[in-house]
Amino acid sequence: MRFALATTLAAILAAQASLAAPPSLPPGSPIPGGIPGPADRRPLCTDLAIVGWNGTRSPAGSPLAANEVALTFSVRNNGPAAYSTPDENKQWISLVMSTPAGPQVLGMNVLPPSFSGPATLPAGGTWNGHVRATLPPGVTRTAHPPVSLQLNYAPAGAGWSPPLDCNTTNNRVNVTLR
Repeated sequence: MRFALATTLAAILAAQASLAAPPSLPPGSPIPGGIPGPADRRPLCTDLAIVGWNGTRSPAGSPLAANEVALTFSVRNNGPAAYSTPDENKQWISLVMSTPAGPQVLGMNVLPPSFSGPATLPAGGTWNGHVRATLPPGVTRTAHPPVSLQLNYAPAGAGWSPPLDCNTTNNRVNVTLR
């Protein structure tokens, strides 16, 4: 009798624990069916991702000098939630060169490009722009250390918290200068 009672009590406790446990989803993942249940109140995440780039010899503005490079880029929100920002100084793209002394930022552009004030990028939306940079002495378009485009977020501050980014592996891409 004690064994049957203990077994029944253990089964009831196990069932209650499994009902109270949140589903095994990565933090910020959308809830299956799209409606958050009582077991999981995590916010849906955004996922700003560098989804395209191309070297260009004729960017907007004046022609490139012999020691300059320019890359066009596309950043898309691959996440299930809209990305909102109080201003364009909270996120930017930088062109970074790996050097023996450490990473060197060659150029940058705020996101969204040519925008001022609050901005929202809906799920599936895209921002396009370009980065123009001057190469350091001894570096050419055809002979250079590794270079990458990198998505950056401002650190937390008054009235601002960096977004929950679903996937940070797509925040950097290696590029080739032309």
